[in-house]
Amino acid sequence: MLKKDAPSADVHVLSNIHEVPGCRNDFSQRKDLFFVGGYQHPPNIDAACWFARDVWPLARDRLPGVTFHLIGSKATDEIRELAGNGVVFHGFVEDLEPWLDGCRLAVAPLRYGAGVKGKVNMSMSYGQPVVATPVAVEGMHAENGREVLIAETPKAFADEIVRLYTDEALWRSVSAAAVENVQQHFSLDAARRSLDALMQSLADRG
Repeated sequence: MLKKDAPSADVHVLSNIHEVPGCRNDFSQRKDLFFVGGYQHPPNIDAACWFARDVWPLARDRLPGVTFHLIGSKATDEIRELAGNGVVFHGFVEDLEPWLDGCRLAVAPLRYGAGVKGKVNMSMSYGQPVVATPVAVEGMHAENGREVLIAETPKAFADEIVRLYTDEALWRSVSAAAVENVQQHFSLDAARRSLDALMQSLADRG
């Protein structure tokens, strides 16, 4: 937007910054899927409710034995009441690594909101494939079918979950591309390159 509105401006972007542990457990070592969010934030409440009520039932029948885990602090009664029918509510957890390393998929069913989503960055940095809405991957340089799977409607979202959960070759491909995406755009090295370029542009101006 700045490039369009102020084409002569020298614009540098410093986005989210993440360490990149990479994929530490393979497809066969993982199970289930999860969503994490702070539930004082209305977009996370909407996302969890929409997914649990409209999307998950369409996927659950095709994924017997799979559980959807809801994680996050400051949950409302509406969020707590989503438990049941294959949904487990955990609330706040001290450490997300067991979920990032142990769940086969993360979901990001955000229907509105702004900014680059750290929850999506984080899953990708652990090589955990994500099924997301278009809003959830804004500003992430992510291509549908490569680093993430993107869907908008309940049926399409459920279809992509089932496809990614059951297709080992696709899962491995998306996992590897997700790690590469974070390394390129959201890692410590990426931030360093952006700051170096900014400092150089200032030096060039004298």
